[in-house]
Amino acid sequence: EAASEANYSVLFANSHSQPKRERRMIEVFLAQRVAGIIIAGAAGESASWFCGEEPDVPVVIVNWDAAFPARFVPIVRTGSPQRVLKAVRAATETDASFSQIVFDDLGGAQQVVRHLVSLGHERIAFVGAEPIRPSLLRVLGFRSALLEAGLPLGAIVSSPRSPEGGFQATQDLLTSPPDDLPTAIVAYDDATAIGVIRAVHAHGIDVPGAMSVIGFDDIEMAAFSEPPLTTIRQPRREMGRMAMASILSSIRGEPPQRSSVLLGELVLRRSTGPPSGR
Repeated sequence: EAASEANYSVLFANSHSQPKRERRMIEVFLAQRVAGIIIAGAAGESASWFCGEEPDVPVVIVNWDAAFPARFVPIVRTGSPQRVLKAVRAATETDASFSQIVFDDLGGAQQVVRHLVSLGHERIAFVGAEPIRPSLLRVLGFRSALLEAGLPLGAIVSSPRSPEGGFQATQDLLTSPPDDLPTAIVAYDDATAIGVIRAVHAHGIDVPGAMSVIGFDDIEMAAFSEPPLTTIRQPRREMGRMAMASILSSIRGEPPQRSSVLLGELVLRRSTGPPSGR
């Protein structure tokens, strides 16, 4: 909408989180002499997109899903939260003159844990730890909120970002002794959460009567899962508006805002409730 109002047309391409494809599509856009580029949910490194050179057009990065070495997953589980957070942020800073607009992954995870704690949950697990920027930040937010509440660290389980990944990871998690089972699960995203709920139901466990589940993103299917999924809504429309505004500012010769972090909104549905017995 913002581009149309400014009399610009928009070209779209999907990299499917493949860094080589990201670079190729950017080369195609530059060959088309576009006025600006918005890179959303990219997995590659900024230096590789432009071969280490400054692009001739304004570039805005939205929700950078930067990949990290696999060793970061065990580090984020047990390492010093402050040191890991510093390392993650340093690795995703860019020296190029790009603007960044990102969702507050760390704050969103803290928000969902505080919601579960307010309901009375004390044993909370995380499903979906992966070596990508948003997952690492969400695990850090999960850990810090539990620490803030004076609660023990729950299980942090790795899984692919998919219903199948959430299902299998939760199947493994639910083999724990009954006294060690969580009463609530924070999923990396809504797709993972849908798989989590499926696995919990497969074990004959009621959601949310015996176990609460919460996701991230508020995808369209979140409202139609059974039960409807409590989640954190990302302000995607606002992100798009801000990204286009940054491009237009740069075209006009105005200095764009270098970095913006947007808060999420807790969307309460029926997949969370007090733990059994409360």
